[in-house]
Amino acid sequence: MGKTPIRRFSMTFDEVIEKAQSVQPQFATDLEQFTTFNPWFTSAVNDQLANQVTEAISDFSANSHTAHIEIQTETIAQLLTTSGQKYQRLIYYVERAIGSSKAIGDTFGHQRYEKARQSEKEMVSLLNQAVVAANQDDFIQKLTAAGMPEDLLAEMQTLATDLAAADGKQEMLKKQQLLVTSQRIELFNSMWDTMSEISSAAKIIFADDPARLAIYQLYDAGSSDSPKPTTPPTPQA
Repeated sequence: MGKTPIRRFSMTFDEVIEKAQSVQPQFATDLEQFTTFNPWFTSAVNDQLANQVTEAISDFSANSHTAHIEIQTETIAQLLTTSGQKYQRLIYYVERAIGSSKAIGDTFGHQRYEKARQSEKEMVSLLNQAVVAANQDDFIQKLTAAGMPEDLLAEMQTLATDLAAADGKQEMLKKQQLLVTSQRIELFNSMWDTMSEISSAAKIIFADDPARLAIYQLYDAGSSDSPKPTTPPTPQA
């Protein structure tokens, strides 16, 4: 996946929208004067900017994806907690029925537990290792005789499956978030490029009209972020 585009504005997204909501209506009113000054300023430029402002206001995709990621993170945290509890319960029966030697601990992955508590991928691997170990003929009989619930291993296997699926979904959401962020920055960059052209032209057209010029000013006077003239962007059809 490509890099996230660089913002060509130093404002927040909301500040750009607020500025665009001031500039675009005034630009529509003054369009004839802009066109006389430079034929590039057409109704298509105004329509594109107006449509982009509407799209920007109604675009909650970034917030929506962030919310989905947060929900998925909570789901994974809950699965990790439950998985840890089930694993510790198995180890209780392992130590009662088989022993607590280092060899037994290694067989059931006990040394990996602390790391697995913090990582869904590690926990999936640990659960699978423990279930495979417990199902060995010489172990399963002893564990059952020690009182291990019949459904414990099946529950651990299900948790491993659910945790792997949740991790995969979260990774997908993170990749989609990068795409959504890139698309949003591209939209706002396009809006900003158009407003920069309008602002630069307005400085000449309305040089003797400070009140109107102030509407087209994108940054405070003297700001180092003040836009520099650029090649006008091509309005989309």
